[in-house]
Amino acid sequence: MELIASVSGVIVLVLAYALWVWWKDGRTWLPCSHRVRRRLRSALGVVSRDEMRELETYVQDRQQEWEARVTTLEATVKFSNQLQYVSKEIERRVTQLELSEGPPTLSEAVGIQHPRSLIRLGVRLTLSDALWAHLGAESVDEMGDDLIDSLVQGPFCPVCLKGLVGRRQDRKSATVPELCRHCGVSWDSQGVVEHPISSIDLKRRVYEQLDREYRAGGGLY
Repeated sequence: MELIASVSGVIVLVLAYALWVWWKDGRTWLPCSHRVRRRLRSALGVVSRDEMRELETYVQDRQQEWEARVTTLEATVKFSNQLQYVSKEIERRVTQLELSEGPPTLSEAVGIQHPRSLIRLGVRLTLSDALWAHLGAESVDEMGDDLIDSLVQGPFCPVCLKGLVGRRQDRKSATVPELCRHCGVSWDSQGVVEHPISSIDLKRRVYEQLDREYRAGGGLY
């Protein structure tokens, strides 16, 4: 009963306050209802529908603005990462090219191309790149057998291009046969070499001839 009496009292007070506001506003109901609802919302700490719509609109505008800024920042970061990747890739390729090319030699700088393989004394030989540092600077008498053997590689048959000396034989002391052991062709058809001749002696004679040609004309053909 006490609860019912309390609720009834509150209702009576609200109605009395509404009538007083209505009478004060000139006996018009709409402004009165607005003022009553505003006073009740203020007392209860709630907002109206219009204020809620304004708040929702404000939140939506701010959300769209933030999303646009985040999208712009993501695009900027992505582009920056792409630039860094491209820059690193270019640096890596340039480094590879520099390492693969290496410093140009004197012969490359002046446009001189040295032969890698040629025929001398009837046999074909392969020339080491280090040979060009010795030609014209050191005579054959100043060079040891190991150095000669590393600079002039072979000998090979001028016809079948196979080695005249077997792999299992000592290349320094092995005798070079007069006929190719593979195709049977005589590589010394003009008789320019006295037989028997060892592989290292043949290479020495080849180096001596190359050194003489190099000193005379500065190049080999």
